[in-house]
Amino acid sequence: MLVLKNSVDNFAKQEAGGKGYNLYVMSKEGISVPEWVVLGRSCYERFVRESNIADLIDGILAEYSQDSLDAKSASEKVANLILNAALPESIRMLADKAYEVIGSDKTISVRSSAADEDSAAHSFAGQLSSFLYVKGVDDACMYLLQCWASGFTERSLIYRKKNKIPLAGIAVAVVFQEMIDPEISGVMFTCEPMEEHADSYVVSAVFGVGEGLVSGALDADTFWLDARTGKKDKQEIAEKTEAFRRTGSGECGAQALDPALVNKPALTDGQLTQLFHLGRAIDKKYRTPQDIEWAISGDKLYALQTRPVTSLTKNLTGFPNLWDNSNIVESYGGITSPLSFTFALENYKNVYIQFCEILQVPSSIVKEMEHYLGNMLGSINGRVYYNLYNWYKLVGVLPGFKQNRQFMETMMGVGEELSDEIAERIKPHDSWDTPIGKFRKFKTGIAFLYYHYAIQGIVDRFLASFKREYDVFRKKDYSRMTSDEIFAQYLAMNRVMLDKWKAPIINDFLCMVHFGMLKKLTEKWLSGLDENIQNDLLAGEGNLESALPTKTLIQFAGEVSKSTKLRQLIEETPDSHLMEVLKQSEHQGFYQKVCDYIDRFGFRCMSEMKLEEKDLFTDPGFLFVCLKNYLRAGVTDLAEYEKREKTLRSAAEKRVDVALSGWKKVVYFWSLKHARRAVKNRENTRFARTRAYGVARSMFQSMGQNFTGMGLLEQPDDVFYLTLDDIYGIHQGTLTACNLSDFVALRKKAYQEFESKEPKIRFQTRGPVYWKNNFLDVPEMPDVEEGADYDLKGLACCPGLIEGIVRVVHSPNEDLSLDGQILVAKRTDPGWVPLFPSVSGLLVERGSLLSHSAIVAREMGIPAIVGVKGLLTTLETGMRIRFDGQAGTIKILEKP
Repeated sequence: MLVLKNSVDNFAKQEAGGKGYNLYVMSKEGISVPEWVVLGRSCYERFVRESNIADLIDGILAEYSQDSLDAKSASEKVANLILNAALPESIRMLADKAYEVIGSDKTISVRSSAADEDSAAHSFAGQLSSFLYVKGVDDACMYLLQCWASGFTERSLIYRKKNKIPLAGIAVAVVFQEMIDPEISGVMFTCEPMEEHADSYVVSAVFGVGEGLVSGALDADTFWLDARTGKKDKQEIAEKTEAFRRTGSGECGAQALDPALVNKPALTDGQLTQLFHLGRAIDKKYRTPQDIEWAISGDKLYALQTRPVTSLTKNLTGFPNLWDNSNIVESYGGITSPLSFTFALENYKNVYIQFCEILQVPSSIVKEMEHYLGNMLGSINGRVYYNLYNWYKLVGVLPGFKQNRQFMETMMGVGEELSDEIAERIKPHDSWDTPIGKFRKFKTGIAFLYYHYAIQGIVDRFLASFKREYDVFRKKDYSRMTSDEIFAQYLAMNRVMLDKWKAPIINDFLCMVHFGMLKKLTEKWLSGLDENIQNDLLAGEGNLESALPTKTLIQFAGEVSKSTKLRQLIEETPDSHLMEVLKQSEHQGFYQKVCDYIDRFGFRCMSEMKLEEKDLFTDPGFLFVCLKNYLRAGVTDLAEYEKREKTLRSAAEKRVDVALSGWKKVVYFWSLKHARRAVKNRENTRFARTRAYGVARSMFQSMGQNFTGMGLLEQPDDVFYLTLDDIYGIHQGTLTACNLSDFVALRKKAYQEFESKEPKIRFQTRGPVYWKNNFLDVPEMPDVEEGADYDLKGLACCPGLIEGIVRVVHSPNEDLSLDGQILVAKRTDPGWVPLFPSVSGLLVERGSLLSHSAIVAREMGIPAIVGVKGLLTTLETGMRIRFDGQAGTIKILEKP
């Protein structure tokens, strides 16, 4: 069968091969293509069938696939069969008809077009035969046989085996195409293929036919065009002495070039503009960078063929997404299980839908935003990231886009500039420009004012309500329930606790705004003071619920220090045995206090937002690690410890009081008051979130035990390799495959591989995230100015000049015994706070001024620096360093 320009698409796709189908597509798009006809793959199949060589070819290919025959021998045997077979009359008639469609008096090219050629994955470039300047149907039929044979060249067979392309059923279509005898020809890439970016089109051009360029026999002129405007950015003009021209039927070769053209650019600016528009049209159709062969004859530009650029190692097209975990790494550091990630993903969606409702975003816009709100997070190589594009979309539906965007970036610790493409895509929602939008802006402003003044009562009522509901769920013994009973309890907890999260999210928004305003006022009015004055002013606020577990442990340390026998028992007993030893000891009063502590704070643990982590209910050892640390460090007087918290704040207030006067002082301290309140409320409402996650952890742990008992999982902790959708599907009959062990095995294997593949802190992807997107991390270089008298620098959080020994802690599974060392970590979360009183200083690689480690360090008066680039690759346990918590600098004094 012949494939023509007016053929049905499915037929053309099936019959024409890669090269032929691309000609069909370009013709349909109205792109100027020389006349063509394709003898489809069924012509080849009819040929081998009627010539009785089909089975012989299959046998040769089978020997090659089994390594019984080498590629060269297999190729020669197949070629002999094809070239020595007589062309059936039915095929000859089709060739006559094809030639007639083009024009029987015209010179044509005869080109191979393999069924899987010029695909997105495989181009077969240069491996199949093409014959130029063919005149007459007899020669065309001779070259038709050679094109069919070229599908089995030694190179093609090796390429197929290497790329695991099936050998069975190879079928080559053949294109008959009007031969353009061009003055100029060449190739154009709709990307920069060497440097792999999409900012430029690259055009290579020669005089004459393009065979000299494609074969590499001739040097070409090269032009770089701006991919947006088509403007010529640069050019490299070669010294051209030859051009390829016709030498005979099916052949062309090098001929001397007119001396006047030797150093003349092959293309004018006008021709480059034509090429740019051709490239734009083809690129728009295929949506992936193209390698386009073209020719100019007279004043007309023709596209001869196009194929995807298959050499690229990364995506250059596709929707861009921007990922950043500068802030969220504090809650989800390192590998995070599928269950923890999907649980967080669902909660983020629910919370921000509630947020939109609070700020009176119309339901139609909330519906429009559902995709973005449902994907505020991403899981990249097992690590949790903010999908920043979706966060910017959320900010776009709120009034005051420009200011709120800046406040959001400050709160998240996002400091890098956006790429032009991302920046152009994020903007306020279109509805703000309508009369209704302006009225909504007024209503939202009123709502914001209301919440600004009413927030403390709202937060207090939320915390009281939350505590009532929390006390109900935390006291239930989920280990005695079946999985469906636990699931029912989970749904109930969602309904009465997690779906009523408006107060925390209102306060988070107020915190973002007030902290951002305070930062702006500080930069504007207090630039003469040190840059950390704002941090000092936020210290010592007191009444942080997240600090209660630590303060209670300091009280315990004070009690233990007064009893020689109790202290000796605690210091000499292994942490894992202490609960049992205390229970059997004479110290029943103290044992009961420990039990009460676990009852109140048992959900606390390092990495406590990750459901798979062990909390104090499961393993109380961490409690005794901290208690021993306090005893060794002499942190046993809570009153003295709390006194430290106020010193820093008081000194900073006095400096501001001197630096400002009049209305500026009134405004500044008004802003400070509200920022302090918002930060405190943020910490306290986050503590509520931690408690809710603790209940969920208990539910899923028990569910895992239940599944293991039923034989669905091999061990209880395997439940954390399921997703929340899996949990729903198991209990609601929506799971599309039911072998849970297979799910778990597959994900475990993937997560083991993720351990050694840490992504960058911030990166952009295009199209499908995991494919052709390079986001693996490289060690960060320390942020040090040339000639500086320090080795590392970060964000100063709490002042103090500290000299001491470094202790690097990577995970909760390490020895956490501390004795006044400088704690160095990649990131911290609220579960790390009980370690803080037993250290002399805190250095954290990740985090922002509003990260938990920054807030609590200020609260406790512990000298601290966060956001230190290259911290863990530079410092190691045993080093002696000096760091300045006010300047944010670190100096290595001695290596171990």
